[in-house]
Amino acid sequence: MLKRYSTVSDISETDASSSRRDFDSVSVASNRRRYKGHKRLSSDLSEPLTTAGTSVVDESLGSEAGDPYFVFRNDLQRKLELVDESLAEFLRIVHETDTAVNVHEFKDAKKQLKRHIKNSESTLKDVSITVQAVENDRNKFSHIDDSQLFDRKALVDTSRGRIQHAKDELNSESVKNKQLHDERNKAVRRSGDGLLGATNDEERQNTSFIMDNQAQTSLLIQEQDETLDELGEVVARVGEMAGAISEEIGHQNKMLDELDEDMTNVEEELGMVMGNLAKLLKTKNKGQLRTIVCLSLTVVVLFVLVLYF
Repeated sequence: MLKRYSTVSDISETDASSSRRDFDSVSVASNRRRYKGHKRLSSDLSEPLTTAGTSVVDESLGSEAGDPYFVFRNDLQRKLELVDESLAEFLRIVHETDTAVNVHEFKDAKKQLKRHIKNSESTLKDVSITVQAVENDRNKFSHIDDSQLFDRKALVDTSRGRIQHAKDELNSESVKNKQLHDERNKAVRRSGDGLLGATNDEERQNTSFIMDNQAQTSLLIQEQDETLDELGEVVARVGEMAGAISEEIGHQNKMLDELDEDMTNVEEELGMVMGNLAKLLKTKNKGQLRTIVCLSLTVVVLFVLVLYF
């Protein structure tokens, strides 16, 4: 038989039980309205390159040589479109499916959305650098007038807001509440009737409290699993980088060994030349040989200077 919790806990449990009955009847409809509202908002946010119906930057300027802004801008536009598509798919899975059952699809959609957001942020940083360079040296980029610079800065601000919107939706309370709702329903299904043998109101409140804790614990475990997966991906990338560095060091060592071998051969050949020169001059004094070589080189240089100057 389950025991009653403290008085304060019972009061909070009674309120939570009442709120939960309201949530069960309203949650799905509310989430679907939010999902449809997101589609309209996504449509409004999907035009970061236009202002008042006209293109922010004249496409004819895209042919300007040496301006990387246009390359980064087009790449950013493509990646932001991927963010919008991934966000719409993620919200569809959250609000139109059971996330507690459809776990793998939910995780894959969330992971893909995070990856697209990260790629967009990287490209946005490149665009911001080009805009900042123009703003810091107006004399050097005099062919870009103030209106074009303003439009470029507006593009950066709009794109940044678009990315932030995707992050907010990813971690929104509606997503968390839907996950919690699905996990609780899953716990109820596992228990059969969801009462765990409760026969009165007090025991049913305790049972409801236990179900809520199970759902929250399950969500925490999922978040920990996601964190560990991300950490594993980081470790894998570090391992790949270490392998590439090791391979490059191997190539460098091979080049150094070849250079050392070449230097040894040159020294041997130079020794043979010096020996033949010593025989020719009938001396083995290295100082005299060096002096003769230096004087010979000096004569050659002087001859060239006289000949051409």
